Amino acid sequence: MSLELLKPISNSLIDELNENYLQGSIFKKLDIHSLSSGLPDIESTNVCIIGVNEYRNSFFESEPHDLDNVRKEFYKLKFSNWKLSIADLGNLPNGNTTDDTYHALYEICKELLSKKILLIIIGGSNDLIYPIFKSFDSYNYKVNIASIDNQFDLYQESDLVSGRTYMNKIIIDESNRLNDFTNIGYQRHLCSHDELQLMEKLFFEYISLGEILENNTKAEPIMRNSHIVGFDMKSLSSSASFNQNNGNPNGIDSRLACILGKYAGQSNKTSFFGLFELNNNIVSNKLYSEIIWYFLDGVDKRIIESDFNDSQTFNKYIVQTSGRDIIFCKSKISEKWWMLIDNSKNKSVSYLPCIETDYLDAVNDTIPVRWLKATKRI
Repeated sequence: MSLELLKPISNSLIDELNENYLQGSIFKKLDIHSLSSGLPDIESTNVCIIGVNEYRNSFFESEPHDLDNVRKEFYKLKFSNWKLSIADLGNLPNGNTTDDTYHALYEICKELLSKKILLIIIGGSNDLIYPIFKSFDSYNYKVNIASIDNQFDLYQESDLVSGRTYMNKIIIDESNRLNDFTNIGYQRHLCSHDELQLMEKLFFEYISLGEILENNTKAEPIMRNSHIVGFDMKSLSSSASFNQNNGNPNGIDSRLACILGKYAGQSNKTSFFGLFELNNNIVSNKLYSEIIWYFLDGVDKRIIESDFNDSQTFNKYIVQTSGRDIIFCKSKISEKWWMLIDNSKNKSVSYLPCIETDYLDAVNDTIPVRWLKATKRI
């Protein structure tokens, strides 16, 4: 079984936590992979957590992170009134090569995906999204990836898989399984013109740092449609990351980071949530813990909404724009919006998450960019 590759959390850390963490903390509610108790039974588990320290293909200067420091901060946070069963499965050791690590992570992701268990990956570099993506290879639907990052990771000047090139590998993957890739938080001065042109050519979506800081609700429908969400901690501002040596003056702040984590958790599609390129300091570890907490809070508040033809739960609006009609659906329960995408090639329809602004744009005869790009990807 692939989970047997995971290394347990040391008894010394658990003993320390037992002595210092109060009742009501997350530590008291977790099922933990320890030397003494072994791997927990996850048959009824909703969310699993693993740590990874694979940075060899990071592209950026990186070093292994002491993941116990993240755990200490996370475990001390309070367990809310969640109806969740959560297990910390320990750490995945590096293989002899990065490909060995990729394969091990692929097997773990594939097993948990088959059990419909969400996975939070803490640590490692962005290129780990590639084996996560590959774990969908036995499913017949296409995959959507959202990347919270200050760059597009479409760097063209290297054939190696790295934290700056992994998306190239996914795009040309023989499975042709990628449907959409969306970047949240890119900074124009960090992205080449060639990368921006490629995003446009492939009809991928992107939201700049300025846009997301001004209106974070633009990220919610992106997350709602994503199977994989990767959060590159280099996208944080230096004040949020507390990285005074290599941090960026502009970036995502700590409050927005937690909001984005919650949006990802609320998404019924999201199966994998990764925090990559970690900084090793006390403030950063506290922030990573809070991002995970808000992701879990979002998971607990998921609402299953799928029957768009049910007039009891959805309102339907047909908006006439120049030369075409666009159908919008609004949930009476969550008040969230979707747009209908008609795939005439295989005579099927799908529903693309959106926000009310998209509906209002259509009413004013402006076709939403998300709808246009989605129809061109078909």
